[in-house]
Amino acid sequence: MEKDISGDGVSLGKTPFLTLLKREVLRYIKNPIVTIAPPIISQILYVIVFGLVLGPRIGTVDGYTYINFMFPGLVMMALLTNSFMNPGWSMFAGRHFGWIEPILTSPLSYIQIGTGYILGGVLRGLFVGTILMGGAFLLPGIQVVSSIQYVAIYLIVVSFLASSLGCIVGLWAQKFDHIALVMNFALFPLVFLGGVFYSLEMIEGVGILETLIRINPVTHMINGLRYGMIGLSDINLAPGLIFLPVLALAFFGISIHLIKVGYNLRD
Repeated sequence: MEKDISGDGVSLGKTPFLTLLKREVLRYIKNPIVTIAPPIISQILYVIVFGLVLGPRIGTVDGYTYINFMFPGLVMMALLTNSFMNPGWSMFAGRHFGWIEPILTSPLSYIQIGTGYILGGVLRGLFVGTILMGGAFLLPGIQVVSSIQYVAIYLIVVSFLASSLGCIVGLWAQKFDHIALVMNFALFPLVFLGGVFYSLEMIEGVGILETLIRINPVTHMINGLRYGMIGLSDINLAPGLIFLPVLALAFFGISIHLIKVGYNLRD
């Protein structure tokens, strides 16, 4: 469980929006052992076990070493979970421990409140993703950037999408287990069925599983980032480039609306 280090109150001065955003950023920057280190260590373990140990036995995938093929999916996994978790936990904890009351009574508009929480998650996701991509330079055989435009688009759009979804779940959750429920029974299955560890060519002809994987939005996220990093994609990227920003804006709009109507924010 994450820990909110600033729950003792929020001092809203002359720039309340920046104060809120600063609080959301400092919440994980000041407590990296709980918020930043675990996802990075998890991805390092994936790299060691699947990439360095099993990779040579698996061989190449579409002409790329297995670790090179797999790594963009690991970056996307960390980006998704961290972007989702930050506003999810902050919104939930703020509601249940009363930390959000000073924010609701401040001069901040509901759009500023939602945007502050969501941007905090976006920055956390990008922070973790950037650290992982930077660490790839230390590993031989991993290509980090083939198209900087595609890397930037998918990192920003997906972190914004996941953070907006996290804000919605944080407003909905009645206990922390509800956030974990969404993570374990929705987000993680979508990630693992999104082609992190295998090429879509490997599951061709596997009935409905192939169809589910191809329409999985995370499949488009992973393949988009993989194309940006190594120049390889198993699917046509055009639908994802249209659908993912629309989905991100839809989640953002829903989260703002829920804050506007006070959903689970007031007794």
